Amino acid sequence: MKNFSGFSSAKLYQLLFLGVAAVLTIVSANMAWLFPTRSELEAQAYLLHRSAADNVRNQLFLFLSRYEKSLEDGADVIGQFKEKKEDIISRLLKENQPLESLTLLDNNGSEIFKRHRFLLVSETDLKNRAEERVFAVTREGGIYRGPVEISGISEPIITIAVPINTKTGFSAMVAEINLKFFLDVVRTITVSKESAAYVVDENGYIVAHPDSSLVFGRANVIDRKIVAEALAGREADTRAAGFGYKYKNGDDVFGVALSFDLMGWAIVVEDPSNIALAASTRISIVAIISFTLEILLVILLIWNYINLIKVASLFFQEKSQREAILNSLYDGVLEYDENFNVRLLNPKAEEILGIKFSNIEKTPITPDIAQARPELKALAELMYPSLAPYASSAKQLPGSNAKAMEIHTSRPELKLFVTLTQVLDERGNVRGFLKIIHDASREQLISKLKSEFVSIAAHQLRTPLSAIKWTLKFMLDGDAGTLSTSQLEYLEKGYMINERMIHLVNDLLNAARIEEGRFGYEFKELDLAAFVKETAANYDSAAKSKAIDLRLEEIKDNFQPIFADKEKLSLALTNILDNAIKYTPKGGKINVVLSKKNEFAEITVSDNGPGIPENEKRMVFSKFFRASNVLRTETEGSGLGLFIAYNIIKRHGGDIAFDSKDGATSFIFTIPLRRENIPSEESPTLKEFLETI
Repeated sequence: MKNFSGFSSAKLYQLLFLGVAAVLTIVSANMAWLFPTRSELEAQAYLLHRSAADNVRNQLFLFLSRYEKSLEDGADVIGQFKEKKEDIISRLLKENQPLESLTLLDNNGSEIFKRHRFLLVSETDLKNRAEERVFAVTREGGIYRGPVEISGISEPIITIAVPINTKTGFSAMVAEINLKFFLDVVRTITVSKESAAYVVDENGYIVAHPDSSLVFGRANVIDRKIVAEALAGREADTRAAGFGYKYKNGDDVFGVALSFDLMGWAIVVEDPSNIALAASTRISIVAIISFTLEILLVILLIWNYINLIKVASLFFQEKSQREAILNSLYDGVLEYDENFNVRLLNPKAEEILGIKFSNIEKTPITPDIAQARPELKALAELMYPSLAPYASSAKQLPGSNAKAMEIHTSRPELKLFVTLTQVLDERGNVRGFLKIIHDASREQLISKLKSEFVSIAAHQLRTPLSAIKWTLKFMLDGDAGTLSTSQLEYLEKGYMINERMIHLVNDLLNAARIEEGRFGYEFKELDLAAFVKETAANYDSAAKSKAIDLRLEEIKDNFQPIFADKEKLSLALTNILDNAIKYTPKGGKINVVLSKKNEFAEITVSDNGPGIPENEKRMVFSKFFRASNVLRTETEGSGLGLFIAYNIIKRHGGDIAFDSKDGATSFIFTIPLRRENIPSEESPTLKEFLETI
């Protein structure tokens, strides 16, 4: 490719090959859109006819529902004023034109009153209908809908009956409804001038058709497969093999049939095929013209062949250089355009995400792609951080336009630190995005191993510490003999130190269980007011020993029992009160307030301790945190109390916050009053975003 001044025979063969390939491509491209387009046009014709059929079905449902509702209303009124039955029935016939007749059945199924719109009814015309299904259905409180029958003047009639309160002496009101009034509806619903929409009863007889002669002539179309399918409860159309049929003149029919489950009928909309599919014929003509024009473009394509070779050569040189650089990087690199098509995925990114670039190249990564391709779940979560189990807020990196954030993926489970920047074109417009991926899962594994070590070590320590405790207790109680004063002092100090060790071990175990999502909650009904009073009262002696005024404010609100784990909630509240007692100076004050805030109970613990330094407030609920301003005055403490309290309250569906200024600190936490606001299960604690990135 170094010399492009002339053409060799190889170049001529290349041009010939290019021309043939171009023609084949054009043919393939036309076929690729022509056949799907024809199919789409047929589908649109189907949807248009189906929509018309669905409209007829809805109109028929409204037609029948309207008169069923009128009958039910009339039955209710007769149930209240049975002596006015004649006036009520007369009014129903007057206001509902399709009603041919109305009949009242007594509790034995006999007709005791009947009125016909056109005929006179005598007592000899009344009959006993106790053995008929209409009586059995209405006696059970149901609505009876009978089959289509033909009146003496060849009009389609259906029977509908509604139950009446039997205390009136009546059991049902039976109505005959003339379907000829539905003919006007099917006449107005059309797809073209030649189309027809009609209704077929369960036996295949047409009961509503724009051509009323088919109704009065009792035309039967049960032999049409689409009608039989619809009567069986399945939608059908003539596109399916073996479902087509013709008019009497031999023209093909394009038809759609839907079931009308309320009555077991079918709704059909049909059209001559040459009218319904006229657009498909026209598109074939357009395809021929388009094909001719596209062939002419092949000539222009060949003339540009040489320039394309030059550009391709430069492109591959640049691509090779870029790939060599990217392949040597320790971190993963992901580039995608504004349409979320992945442009680049270096080997390290393939290794981290467990996918190959060749499998996703030119594939738009949509938020729901993982449903079809689970192996792309981590990639989707990386490109759409809101889908990830955890994504921190993006932080601007000093001195650049790049941002950094932490993202946890779920499949595979990864903890990634991601640097995001925009890819700009020569005009400064955004044409894509670039993400540098650092896999912090190894650090996460180390953290997990550390937690497991702490859990195992704490378990191993608790047994000997408990043994030491009971040994010291045995000696302090004098069961091992009388001890001197100095011996007692030493043993008491040892006992207190051992108690602190047991408390520390328990805190470590609790923190480890919380992080692993197995703290084990047992939710039961709890009297919250009594619980707060009892917990606060347990600290009276501790407060008095430091001359602290510990006060529980009067509880003014009434609280119904809440749903909570009393033991765990007690641990949370005692941890907060422990801190208040510990850090409040002698002669200080501690206030405990219980109140309602919307659908939550709010508990506030306020003290006048030293407060929390401003630059440390973000770490208050972290593990092992202790404020720097109290480390010298209060050397004891594990720094786990607020971490445990935070997670217990979160597990209960509440929230915790604090307000701290010099000389005053208030911890405020909420507990839901309604059981449904509690999370359904316990989840492991998410790792906090590292501020060092």
